[in-house]
Amino acid sequence: MDAQQLAQARDQAMRKTSVVGAIVNLALTIVKIIFGVVGQSHALIADGMHSLADLSTDLMVWFAAKYSNQPADKEHPYGHARIETAFTVGLGILLILPAIGIICDSGQRLINPDTLLQPTPIVLLIAVISILANEALYQYTVRVAYKVKSNLLKANAWHHRSDASSSIVVLVGVAGSLMGMPYLDALAALGVAFMIGKIGWDQTWHAIRELIDT
Repeated sequence: MDAQQLAQARDQAMRKTSVVGAIVNLALTIVKIIFGVVGQSHALIADGMHSLADLSTDLMVWFAAKYSNQPADKEHPYGHARIETAFTVGLGILLILPAIGIICDSGQRLINPDTLLQPTPIVLLIAVISILANEALYQYTVRVAYKVKSNLLKANAWHHRSDASSSIVVLVGVAGSLMGMPYLDALAALGVAFMIGKIGWDQTWHAIRELIDT
């Protein structure tokens, strides 16, 4: 298989993976936000925003695959691989921004206990479904990432696992709230937000260092 065929195979693998991820994350976003509102769980709503961020990264991977795998040309004598790195920076920023918003909202609710939400048991089921779906997405995406040697796909795979981890936090927080500790739902939302922000920062910083050849 020559370089052009390898690039085409890589492009197809990245696009297929991003489409599968986008479909799953679109479904999870809708389900989490709807049941977060119906089930009165701020943590699940925050987790829904996390899935929405993952959906945006899946779309970004699709567009990055279209351009980053193109062969070298006169304007890009070393190829287009840095386009993937630049998209990774944008992907990280898209995680940091909603994390800040969730932290601010959760903090205000903890300061004003009257605004705390009271979750219902249905939220636990949605959190379990999210954990299983995102872990499956992680396994699928990371396997393809190593096969085609794509750092962007690896980053996206870890977004899926981070979403599974954040759903575990939601599960614990909501279970605690149902046991009579209502502030745990808001604390879980804070935990999810910090996880999202940390991953976004690490990813952005790593990609920036790659762009400047550090």
